[in-house]
Amino acid sequence: KWEALTQTQQEEEFSPLAPDFVVELRSSSDSFKKLREKMQEYINNGVRLGWLLDPKNKIVEIFRLEKQIEILKSPTTVFGEDVLPGFELNLNKVW
Repeated sequence: KWEALTQTQQEEEFSPLAPDFVVELRSSSDSFKKLREKMQEYINNGVRLGWLLDPKNKIVEIFRLEKQIEILKSPTTVFGEDVLPGFELNLNKVW
């Protein structure tokens, strides 16, 4: 992705790139509504896969490009899918 940018874009303070994958971990002081909005903004800017982890309620919301949000209650594992093939996060360590 970096190599596809113009020299000018590469020299900007903030490059116009989005990662393929993001994770947000909700803390006790975070607004769930604001975190959802943030995750949707990531997706709107090209992130392909995002996980919003809520340890207090043991919920994972999975955000994907051009798909509905998937909500998992008390999952033990989430997978990186085609964005991070072979990657698994054991949520027993998060909960």
